[in-house]
Amino acid sequence: MRWVNSGIAAALCLGLCACGDYSTEDLRFLAAVPSHSDLRVEVPEDALEPGVARQVVCATRPADTWLQAKPESDRLNAAVEFLLGLVDVVRRQPPDWRAEDARGWGPFPDGKHPGREIRVTILRRYPTGPEGPPAFTYAFEARVAAGGAWATVLAGAFEGASASRGKGTLLLDFDALWTLGMADATTPRGGMGVEYDRSTDPVTIGLFLDQDGFGLEQFGYRFEGHSDRSGTFTYAFRNDRGDVFFVTAAFDAVGQGRAAVGFRTAGGATGGFRECWDAGACLVYVDDPAAFSCGGASPCSFGDVSACPAVPAPPF
Repeated sequence: MRWVNSGIAAALCLGLCACGDYSTEDLRFLAAVPSHSDLRVEVPEDALEPGVARQVVCATRPADTWLQAKPESDRLNAAVEFLLGLVDVVRRQPPDWRAEDARGWGPFPDGKHPGREIRVTILRRYPTGPEGPPAFTYAFEARVAAGGAWATVLAGAFEGASASRGKGTLLLDFDALWTLGMADATTPRGGMGVEYDRSTDPVTIGLFLDQDGFGLEQFGYRFEGHSDRSGTFTYAFRNDRGDVFFVTAAFDAVGQGRAAVGFRTAGGATGGFRECWDAGACLVYVDDPAAFSCGGASPCSFGDVSACPAVPAPPF
């Protein structure tokens, strides 16, 4: 008898069965496809509210590097929303065809891009034998209607009971969207890869952009989130002068934390500094020999590292 998880299927049915004629087996295939909440990066809300420039008054200096964490996580989540907007097509209607270890949708017209059509295939296998857990692969393909060649726009793989309890990868090909005439004005070039693991605590989400897009720098972003809402976040951002910062920040549930920061100036110079901050996003320790974080003003470094909070996986 093959491995099944009736609890997962029943839970999914509450959200999906009302939308179409989904069988229990269909729901097991859909459980392999991540939802928006499965890939969401969550840093403490106090860091910065979306669209609001937070005013921080400190006896020392505001932790400006940390205050960028929330807007960068919002941009990452927007990139994931774009990706999962494609994935959600399989949740809107039941499969058009079924095999024992496969499900398929389409071809059907792309409602946003006339003259283009889409098809989706999800395949299942049992790497450790029929008694073991399944592994899934899926592909979202598109073409110019009426005989054009199919091109893979999105490919993914998954292992586990469901996307909220397993691990997987996704790769989105923006260039394929441009070639097919399915890109919008804000669609980036290149590709985006996502790797996630929700089978352990902390959950991990990695996202890589091979070109700038969604207001994000070309970079390998990584988030680790613990059940107590502490975590680590590795991100990049560019300031108004064109300097790029590469940050690994570790934080607790109330938002205090530590960061190791590398930088590359607009002129090409490189360096780094360390800092930590309290729950009010005020710096309590800075180690910046080059005085880069304070615009060259001296003294820039202050405080004692012993004042830094205890955080998971501290970067120093």
